[in-house]
Amino acid sequence: MRLLKIFIGTLALLGLLWILMKNTQLVSIDLLVRQFTDVPVAVVLIITVAVGISIGYLMALSVIVATKAESRALRSQNTKLTEEVNSVRNITVDEGIYEVDDEEE
Repeated sequence: MRLLKIFIGTLALLGLLWILMKNTQLVSIDLLVRQFTDVPVAVVLIITVAVGISIGYLMALSVIVATKAESRALRSQNTKLTEEVNSVRNITVDEGIYEVDDEEE
């Protein structure tokens, strides 16, 4: 599986390099606060991909952190409920034994 991931990553990198080599034109970028002139399309593509990957990682990280917190809370609740079930189970067994002994006498 790891070899497949490396292979796919290598193919993606080679594809990105091929696309960047084909796009050598100069463009103008007009952002809200600043304007850039004569920027290679390859640089624009690299920056756009990097920003997109960063946003994706941040979104995934927030989901992972929330899921781990929920998992931790559920484990804690499970431990408490297990202790409660065990204590109720032990009480019921002890009371049942004493009730049978009282009836025999």
